Amino acid sequence: MIIEVDEYKKKVAGYDATKSEEFHLESAKLADKEFTDSLKSKKYKRIIFMAGGTASGKTEFASSYFIHKDQLVYDGTLKSFDGFKIKLERIERYDKNKSKIKVVLIIPYEWTRAYDAFKTRERKMKDLVFFDTQVRSRMCVARILRETKIRVEVYFSVFDEKREKLFFKRVSGLSSRNQMAVILEKLSGDLRSVAQKNGFDIQ
Repeated sequence: MIIEVDEYKKKVAGYDATKSEEFHLESAKLADKEFTDSLKSKKYKRIIFMAGGTASGKTEFASSYFIHKDQLVYDGTLKSFDGFKIKLERIERYDKNKSKIKVVLIIPYEWTRAYDAFKTRERKMKDLVFFDTQVRSRMCVARILRETKIRVEVYFSVFDEKREKLFFKRVSGLSSRNQMAVILEKLSGDLRSVAQKNGFDIQ
C-alpha cells in the first residue's frame, strides 16, 4: 500500500490545485490517520518512508518498485526529523520490529530539471516550497543516518532524454553511514546557497 500525502489533498473539501500548499496540513492529517490504521492491521512485512523534495521522482520510484502488497509505503518529503521520530514511536506502539523499516531518499541529479517539472505541475506551490523540501529532506536523512540505525538507501533520479522518463541510480560504494551523511549535508548546503542567492530563506 502506498500512502501518497499529496493525493489526500483531493479528499479535503474545497481543494484547489492552484493553491495546493494551503491544503497540506489537512492532507497530512488524513495520510497520518491512514498510516496509523494500516499499522494497526499488522499485515505489512515492510515499512518504507520515501524522502526527498517535491518533484524529485519519489512517487514514480514508489509506484515502480514498491508494489508488493506486504509493503506499507509513506510517500512524503520527510523534511522533519521530529516528525519522523513521532512516526517511529507510532510504529513501536504496534510493532517492535525496527528491522522492517527503511528510508529511501530520492535526489534529482539535475535540480534545475526538477525545478522545471515543479513549475509545470498541476499542483501549484510557491518556489520556496521546492527549495525548502529539497534542502530539509536531505538534512533530515543525514540525521537519520547519524542518530538511528534505520536502514537508508539513497538514489539519484536522472531524466532519460530519449525515453522521456526518469530512471534511478543508487548511491553506493561508501564505507560508512557517516560518510553518506556528510555527502547529504554537502548537497543540502550547496542547494541552500542557491536558494539564498535567489532570495529564499530556508530555516
